[in-house]
Amino acid sequence: MNHSRHGVFVGMPRFVFFTDTGQVFPDLEGTYLPNLEAANQEAVRALVEITKDKLPDGLYREFVMKVRDESGHRFAEAMLKFELRER
Repeated sequence: MNHSRHGVFVGMPRFVFFTDTGQVFPDLEGTYLPNLEAANQEAVRALVEITKDKLPDGLYREFVMKVRDESGHRFAEAMLKFELRER
């Protein structure tokens, strides 16, 4: 296997995640993953982890996780939406 000094597979793409929970929090280091499918799964997993600890502070809240490559090209976006509707 070809590895870099840091244990990362040579040629493995690096994906960057941006979290938007009312504020944008960019991933400054990125994550090396084998492919886009793995990056999408990681985005969903991370989004669920983030949102389970953040209670909505009103009647409506959106949580968004954007998947981009190192150059900034956006591949996917996962979103969870909370909305309280009174009847």
